[in-house]
Amino acid sequence: MSDFTNISSQMASLPPSALPRLKAPEFQAKHQQLGGDNGFLGQPTTEVQLCPDQSGLYQHFQGGSLYWHDGHLHEIHGAIRDKWAVLGWERSPLGYPVTDEMATPDGTGRYNHFQHGSIYWTPQTGAWEVHGAIRDKWAELGWERSWLGYPISDETNFPEDGKVSVFEHGSIYWWPDTGAIELHDVAVHYTGIVCFGETDNDQLSSADEPYVVMGVINPTGTSTFRTQIYEGVDAGESRPDLIELYRGKPGGLTISVLFMEHDDGDPDKYKEAMQTAVGTAFTGITALIAIIPVVGPVIAGVIGPILSAVAPTVGVELNRLLDTEDDVIGETTLALTAKQMIVLAARTANSHEKGVGFKVSTPLLSNFGASYKAYFGVVPV
Repeated sequence: MSDFTNISSQMASLPPSALPRLKAPEFQAKHQQLGGDNGFLGQPTTEVQLCPDQSGLYQHFQGGSLYWHDGHLHEIHGAIRDKWAVLGWERSPLGYPVTDEMATPDGTGRYNHFQHGSIYWTPQTGAWEVHGAIRDKWAELGWERSWLGYPISDETNFPEDGKVSVFEHGSIYWWPDTGAIELHDVAVHYTGIVCFGETDNDQLSSADEPYVVMGVINPTGTSTFRTQIYEGVDAGESRPDLIELYRGKPGGLTISVLFMEHDDGDPDKYKEAMQTAVGTAFTGITALIAIIPVVGPVIAGVIGPILSAVAPTVGVELNRLLDTEDDVIGETTLALTAKQMIVLAARTANSHEKGVGFKVSTPLLSNFGASYKAYFGVVPV
């Protein structure tokens, strides 16, 4: 039997209360290795003591601490130690340190690894923890030298039982059914229409002249759009198009869609009606938005459910404002949650309908014999 095995067996038989005295020489040696009283740790402010969880030891100093667990002794100090303390020391989700504080390979930051995660610090970003599947994804991408850069948030809850950590140049999201997804921003595009049936009461032409009016509500505001008037559209035909409706963080949004058949009305009048309708719907959440200090994960969690409930408000307001100069083929509102935006952008392949690429579409909207769908893309940017 080796000497190490003998020592381990002897230690296992000791009561926990005996460990501080037994391990004190290791603490003294580590302290001296780091410069002693004149080093960054300074003078001790406690004796070697048993940790509250009864499985480790610690000693505090003027400038930091030494922690021992499972045969390993490591120092922790400065802003990283402060963050670890806020999280709950060794009883935090991170557990015990498994490295001393180290310089990052890019020369900018500092870090300590722990049993179940890490804390990273730079002068610009401060100290933030990262752990679990999100940390694994960040490591796979190249840690701080990846395109994401350093973390600028702790891991926090995200809608639909998700998690997120925000980094300098993007975020990593996680759900049990998707795993970790890295993403910067998303863009939502209108990509065109498909005609499944022509109107039977067109006053001026044997073919349709449809156009689409759209109103978008996202956590930070509203916007309205009108397509061109598509001339000579027959059943079975499509009109691919491309209009960017939104670019930014995936916080959830709604797209209200008004399908019109042009007769002799002014299409821009219906765009103005849509603008009024989505503005009225948005008014109900502006007070809440005003008290939320950041855009992103927090705003998605609070406002996402509210966005999905604005469709009735938009529909009622549109009905109040519309006249009959042009025919209304149909009106609907698509609600995309933050999770749907992320998964559509990062994990969903494009589909195609008669030459129109898309990831989501309206239901079939029908009136006066006409039937149409509008299509939308969601992509990472």
